[in-house]
Amino acid sequence: MIRLRSCTRSAFLAAAIGCSTLFPAVSLAEAADTFAPAPATQPEALSVRSLLDTVALGPAATYAQLGLQAGAAVQTFYSQRNFAAAWTQPGSGWNAAARQALTLLRRAPEFGLDPGTYAWSDLLALPDSLGRATTMAGSLPGFELRLTDALLRYAIHLRHGRLQPGTLTRTILTAASTQQAAERLRAALGDSAFGPEFLRCQPSSQAYTQLQQAWSARLSQSTDSLQPNRGNAADFRRVSLNLERLRWEAAQSDTLEAEYALVNIPAYTLQIIKNGQVVQSHRVVVGKSQTPTPSLDSHINVFITAPDWRVPYSIAANEILPELQNDPSFLADNHYRLFDYRNRPVNPWRVRWSRITPETFPYTIRQTPGRHNALGSIVFYFANEHAIYVHDTPAKSLFRQPQRARSHGCIRLEKPLEFAAYLLKRENQQAALPDMRRSIARQEKCRYDLTQGLPIRVRYFTCEARNGRLYFYQDVYCQDEQLAAAVVAP
Repeated sequence: MIRLRSCTRSAFLAAAIGCSTLFPAVSLAEAADTFAPAPATQPEALSVRSLLDTVALGPAATYAQLGLQAGAAVQTFYSQRNFAAAWTQPGSGWNAAARQALTLLRRAPEFGLDPGTYAWSDLLALPDSLGRATTMAGSLPGFELRLTDALLRYAIHLRHGRLQPGTLTRTILTAASTQQAAERLRAALGDSAFGPEFLRCQPSSQAYTQLQQAWSARLSQSTDSLQPNRGNAADFRRVSLNLERLRWEAAQSDTLEAEYALVNIPAYTLQIIKNGQVVQSHRVVVGKSQTPTPSLDSHINVFITAPDWRVPYSIAANEILPELQNDPSFLADNHYRLFDYRNRPVNPWRVRWSRITPETFPYTIRQTPGRHNALGSIVFYFANEHAIYVHDTPAKSLFRQPQRARSHGCIRLEKPLEFAAYLLKRENQQAALPDMRRSIARQEKCRYDLTQGLPIRVRYFTCEARNGRLYFYQDVYCQDEQLAAAVVAP
C-alpha cells in the first residue's frame, strides 16, 4: 500500500473526522440488546399524523421541534402511507424492520459516513425513553419520525454525497432526491432483506464499488468490524472523501461513456477505460501546485505530430523575459522565434529588453518542431477553458520520479505514440500509423482529425482500490484539506 505525506492540517482534520462518533463504542451484541423492545409505561396519546400537523406552528417550526432535518420529505413519506407507522408498534417500541434499519445506520463508517450524522445513538435511547417521554420528539411517534428522517438523509448521502460538487456547500434536499430516497425506503420496507435493498441507492460505478468494498473488507478485519484500530482513522478520512467525490461523479454522469480516457492527478496516471476495464495505462506529469491541472470533462478530437509550440503569454512574460533581459541569444539557443502582433519575425537583438516589463510584453514566442520542443513529438487537443492539453515531452526522466507535479498545468504523457495508435485504431485508421511515425521522424507537422474522438475526464482522487487493495496518493493540491474542512463545517 502506498502511503504518502498529506498537507499541513491533515492531523487536525483527521482527528476531527476520525473521532469516536464515527465508530460507536458499542459491540454488536450490545447493540442487539439495545434494539430490543421495552414495554411502555405510559399510553401514547400522540400519533404520527398529529405530530406532522403544521397548521399551528407552520412547517419550519414544527419540523424543528421534532428534530427533523428533512421534514418536508418525512411529511411526504407518511402522507403516502396514510400516516401509518413504519418502524414502531404501540406498547413495545421498535419493530423488526427498525432494528435492521438501526443496524444499517451503525454501519455508516463502511460507506465513509458518520453514524452521528443520523443521530444513531439518540435513536438507540428509545427503550429507555418510553417510560419518561414528555416531549413530542421523545414520544414513540417522535422516534418513528426521527428514524425516517435519518434514513432519508442517509439514502441521499449514499447516492449524492453530503456536499454539492464544486461549491462544497451542504447537499440540498431537492424534491427529486428526496422522492428517490423515499422510493428506496419504501422498497426496502417491502423486502425481507432490508439492508441490501436499501443500499441499492449507492452509485453503481466500478470505481465506487471497488473502493467501498475494499474499505468494508478492511474494517471487517478488526475484532469488531465497526471498531477499527487507530491506524484506520486517517485512512477512513481519505476513503470517506474519495467516496464523496465518486458520488458526485455518479450524480453528474447518469449516462457514462463505455470508453474514455481518465487522468487521475494525484496518481499521475492516464488510463483508457473500456467497459469498466483498464485497457491502456500511461504515467503523466501534471501541474505544479502553483499552476494546478484543473478537473474537467472534454473530448479529444484531434492530435498533431511534430508541433510547434506557441508559448503561453504568462510563461513568455514571466519566465522567458528575464532570460532575454540577461541574454537575447536565449531564444536561438532554445529554438525559439520572436514575432510581433502582426505575426512578423522580430530580431531579439534589436529590442531594448530593459524597457520591457511583464505587463507591457508585446511579443509572441514560438518554439520550432523537434526533439527540443516542449510539446515533444505529438500533442492531443481537447476543448477547455483552461487552454491545457495532453502532450509528449523531451524531459523523459520526469516519468521515473514518484512525484510528478512539474508542469504549468498541461498533462505530459509517457509513451504518447501508443496512445495515438490506440486512437487511430479505434477509428479504423490503422493505415495512417506509418505516415504518423514518418511525420515525426522527419519533423513534418501533420494533423489527424478523429471522427469519433475519445472522451477525457481529468479527476482528483487521492484514494482508489484495485483487486481488493487500497491505494493512497499524495494530496498534491491540498484539495482533501478543503473538502474535509467543508464536511466538518457546521
